[in-house]
Amino acid sequence: PTDRTSLSNWRTIGATLAQTAIGVVLPLVVYYTDEAGNSVLSGQKMMLGALVCSIGAVICYMLCYKMTTERVKVGQNTQKFSFGELIKELAHNRSLIGIIVCALVFLLAQLSLSNMNAYIYPNYFGNIKAMSIASLSGTIVILLLSTFITKLASKIGKKELSVIGCIISAASFITLFIIHTHNVWIWIALIIIATIGTSMFNMVIWAMITDVIDESEVQNGVRQDGTIYSVYSFARKLGQACSSGLAGVLLSIVGYTTATAFDPKVIDGIYNVTCLMPAAGMTLLLLALIFLYPLNKKRVEANAAKLREIRAAKEQQ
Repeated sequence: PTDRTSLSNWRTIGATLAQTAIGVVLPLVVYYTDEAGNSVLSGQKMMLGALVCSIGAVICYMLCYKMTTERVKVGQNTQKFSFGELIKELAHNRSLIGIIVCALVFLLAQLSLSNMNAYIYPNYFGNIKAMSIASLSGTIVILLLSTFITKLASKIGKKELSVIGCIISAASFITLFIIHTHNVWIWIALIIIATIGTSMFNMVIWAMITDVIDESEVQNGVRQDGTIYSVYSFARKLGQACSSGLAGVLLSIVGYTTATAFDPKVIDGIYNVTCLMPAAGMTLLLLALIFLYPLNKKRVEANAAKLREIRAAKEQQ
C-alpha cells in the first residue's frame, strides 16, 4: 500500500509539472488587450499553442513507450472473456463503483474550475498575469505536499486523508462564494487553500485504484488489474468530456456571449459558477467517500495481509 501511494504521488507530480507549463506560459501568450482595455483570447494564438502542446504530447508518449522496460511477466490467460459476466461482477463491486463516482464528481470540481479560469481572470478580475501566478502557486503547493503525502496517507489512510481534503476544499470555495471578493489576491489565497484540499485526494487516487483491485481479488479470488483499470479509465474519460461541455452550458445560463462578456451581471454570474461548481463537486465527493467508497485504512491493510497469506501459501505448494 505504501509503494502504490508513492507511485500515485509521483504520477501527480509529473502531471502537475506538465500542466504548469500550460497554465503559466499560455495565458501570457494567447491573450491580448483590445481597444477598450479588456483582456481577450486570441483564437489564432490559441490554435498554435494547442498545436505545439499536441506535438509535445505525441513525442512524450513515444518516449514513454520506447524507454519503458516491462519486467513483470504475466502468464497467458486462457479464460474465455464474457462481457455479461464482466457487467455482473462490476455491478456488485461496491469499491469500484465508489471510486468511479468519486472520480467523476472530482473531475466535475477540478475541470469546471480549470475551464472557468479562462473567464474569471480576464473578465471578472481583469488580470491575466494573476492566472499564471495562481497556476504556479498551485504547482508549488503540490510539490510541497508531495514530500510528505505518502507518509501521511500511510499513517491515517488514503480514504481518511481524502475526506479531510474535501472538507478543506469545499469550505474554501463556499467562503469565496459568500465573500464575493473583487480582490484577486484574496481569491488566489483561498484557491491555494482549496488546492491543498483537492491535492490530498488527487495525489492518492491512483493508489486507491490498486486498493480496489486488491479488494476484488480478495472477494472473487481473481486479480483483474487490466479490467478494473480500463473500466475506471473509461469512466474518467466520460467525466472529462461531460465536464468540458458543462462549462459551456453554464456560461450560456449566465448569459455569456461575445457581446456581453464584460457586462456586470454576466461577470458576477461567472464568479458564482466558478465558486459553486467546485464547491458542489467537492461536497459530493465527500459524501461519496463517506457513504459509498468502503476501503478505509483498516480494510485496505486487512486485504493486503490476506493477499500476502494467499501468495505465501501458493509459493509453498
